[in-house]
Amino acid sequence: MDSISINIGGDLFLGRRIEQIAMAEPEQLFDQKILDIFSLGDLNILNLESPLTNVQEEHRLIKTGPNLKASRDTVKVLNELKINLVTLANNHIYDYGDQGLSDTLELIRKNNIATVGAGLTLYEAEKIFTTKIKEITISVVNITENEWSTANENHGGANPMNIISNTRSIARAKSISDVVILVIHGGHEFYHYPSPRMVEQYRFYAEQGASMIVSHHSHCISGYEIYKNVPIFYGLGNFLFDSKTDFTGWYEGIFLNVEINFKKEISWKICPFKQCKNKLKVEILEGQDKIEVENKIMDINQIIAEPRLLKEKFNLFVYNQKNYVLSIFSTSYILKSKFLRSVIRKTGLEHFFLRRAQLKSFLNYSRCEALRDVSIKLLLDYITRK
Repeated sequence: MDSISINIGGDLFLGRRIEQIAMAEPEQLFDQKILDIFSLGDLNILNLESPLTNVQEEHRLIKTGPNLKASRDTVKVLNELKINLVTLANNHIYDYGDQGLSDTLELIRKNNIATVGAGLTLYEAEKIFTTKIKEITISVVNITENEWSTANENHGGANPMNIISNTRSIARAKSISDVVILVIHGGHEFYHYPSPRMVEQYRFYAEQGASMIVSHHSHCISGYEIYKNVPIFYGLGNFLFDSKTDFTGWYEGIFLNVEINFKKEISWKICPFKQCKNKLKVEILEGQDKIEVENKIMDINQIIAEPRLLKEKFNLFVYNQKNYVLSIFSTSYILKSKFLRSVIRKTGLEHFFLRRAQLKSFLNYSRCEALRDVSIKLLLDYITRK
């Protein structure tokens, strides 16, 4: 029996400047080497980072951050790349509610592409994708950190990160499969390292039966490790995602070319590329450019392997966000002007608007599970009330 070839990429968003090209000439978005690699894949997987829908703005989800969507006609890109499976557990797939998600599920399945990680009910969102290729059964479990997109008992959306239910899904997948791939949408945006919590949690998932773990969401590449014979990739970066940003990490990514042999042994190649840097295209990196990305990944790997260094990196990352995060809990929000609040934050005047007693309550209602249940329910009801 020949080995199985699986290509796994990160975040794909087909809106903004990419949209018109995706509808008219999707092949122009990729160099030929990318198309050739994906044409040879037995299973090609990408994370679809927004609904594909033509619904109007009245369907927009009330949330923080941007509401993303792309035209239904951009599905041509998935066909051009010969994508077999799209992972939908991410923080944007429910940006246009049940209608946007329903349109997406219907469209993708009509194009003979499978989905995993989202559904119109929590039960559907939690479903496992399973396929048999060359006598090897592969399952994919797809989860995302909890934001506005995640499904619950009241509405559909993305499959939420929940260690208990996630572990049960991994066990269920392991009982029917030779290989279990866990795809996680999570991490810290614009940060090249996993947090210490992520490392501990992802390793736990490996202990529960995941054969391979792949993560995306941070919009930049991260490193990887082998834990108890399970490869854990902490960040693939963007696959194709247009944005105006000065963050250089946005424009480089990797996809994985994974091989599974008849002994169910997993090997892989890391394929670095650049995207949307000088032109709206995904282009394989070669020569010195490729070496630089590979060296960057090796440097990150060394930090991941040393808990003290990883913790130091994360503490610095958190500290650099101190003023912004504290401003969220500040009474300066009584000011309607975003400009004035920004001035207060940047000039270090935020402490005049912070109340220790208030922050103690915030802390307790966010860390205590029972109190968090109450606060989430009340805050959601208040924010979404008509």
